[in-house]
Amino acid sequence: MNPWLGIAGVVAVLGLLMGALKALGRFVSIPPEVSRKAVHIGMGLVCLSFPWIFAEKWPSAVLAGLAVVALGAIRLTPFLRARLGSVLGGVQRESLGEIYFPIAVAAVFYLSGNAPLLYIIPVLTLTLADSVGALIGVRYGLARYRTDDGMKSTEGSIAFFTVAFLSCHVPLLLFSNTGRTETLLIGLTAGFTVMLLEAIAWRGQDNMIIPLGMFFLLHSFLPLGVTALLWRLFVIVALVLWVLIWRERTTLSNSAVLAAALSGYAVWAFGGWLWLAAPLLLFIIYVMLPPFPGERPIQSLRAVTRVMAGGFLWLLAAKVTGKPNFLLPYLLCLAAHTGNIMTARLRVVRPELPLPKVFLWGLLVPTASFGLLTMVGCGFSWGSVMLVPLSVAISITLFVFAWPTEHTSANRVQVWLAETLIAILASLPGLWITLLS
Repeated sequence: MNPWLGIAGVVAVLGLLMGALKALGRFVSIPPEVSRKAVHIGMGLVCLSFPWIFAEKWPSAVLAGLAVVALGAIRLTPFLRARLGSVLGGVQRESLGEIYFPIAVAAVFYLSGNAPLLYIIPVLTLTLADSVGALIGVRYGLARYRTDDGMKSTEGSIAFFTVAFLSCHVPLLLFSNTGRTETLLIGLTAGFTVMLLEAIAWRGQDNMIIPLGMFFLLHSFLPLGVTALLWRLFVIVALVLWVLIWRERTTLSNSAVLAAALSGYAVWAFGGWLWLAAPLLLFIIYVMLPPFPGERPIQSLRAVTRVMAGGFLWLLAAKVTGKPNFLLPYLLCLAAHTGNIMTARLRVVRPELPLPKVFLWGLLVPTASFGLLTMVGCGFSWGSVMLVPLSVAISITLFVFAWPTEHTSANRVQVWLAETLIAILASLPGLWITLLS
């Protein structure tokens, strides 16, 4: 098909869909969530046709641009919002979900190359699992849990997982050469992982995270055998159970706890067991710290992102360069975070302790634990091992002076940057040794 003709056809179909829903709304009262999900499903089903309509990648980018402009105009223009805003239902909510949707679809279409299943399964999951999960949660959700984006339900999450599993398992079973056992394990693991991603997403980011997450999971899983896939299912389930068991000993929200499990799974999947050992060690030390008196403070998943950001930076460097010795700056980065977390906790729960004693505890525990891990992972080298106390000391010193005395919405960016950049800076001596080796 001529690409411009295909673009015009897609735009026409989506326009007719929104017009039909607007006309139907004049005669029947359509709940906002139902209307929004009807548009979501309609857009998704139309987008599923892209591999058969477009032979090139650029038309999907053009459609994404047109969609972003049109949806942005509906959101920002009172005239259009009054006439079409009710169809989208959630345009006045603090969410950019409708903007993320076309961008994610175009990204997955580009990344999938000449493998239609790598496009169809993520978009099908976004189209059906997200919509079914939301509608089941609204209609039947009784066992509710709080996330950083509000309340969600166990029933909705189970429905999401079921549809995500089927959206992955059935196409692989019918239209690929992947074995039956492998398709089952891929569907279970990918469905469960994407369900967790949806649970922690906020402000409509699930429309971006779900398809991209499913794409990268499929890309990683399809070459694997049964044993490797079993390990991936076991590790993600074990990590989720582990953090849930210790949840009450943390200061993390439900979203942050799940993000911690997903972070551990990611570093294990792309790095291996030694890369997972470091965040597990940090988590164990963290939950063993003296608890806060009274009601524990709750931190959002930003707390997890600032702790893991530097670690993911070094993991990415290891994958891009093919040098596993980026493990050293990675370990130093997480050791620095451990020292910072201990220092911050002790200054609150043990205010009577003088600062030198707090500094000493924050230095000794990460040095002993991460020093041993460094010996195991990087080989016995006094140069590498001695970098652990050096990095932790640098980090704590900078942390004490840069860390805000109070956390407010106004300084949350300062908090994130302070802890993230300090730990990365403290890990740079490890980068120097890595580059020399």
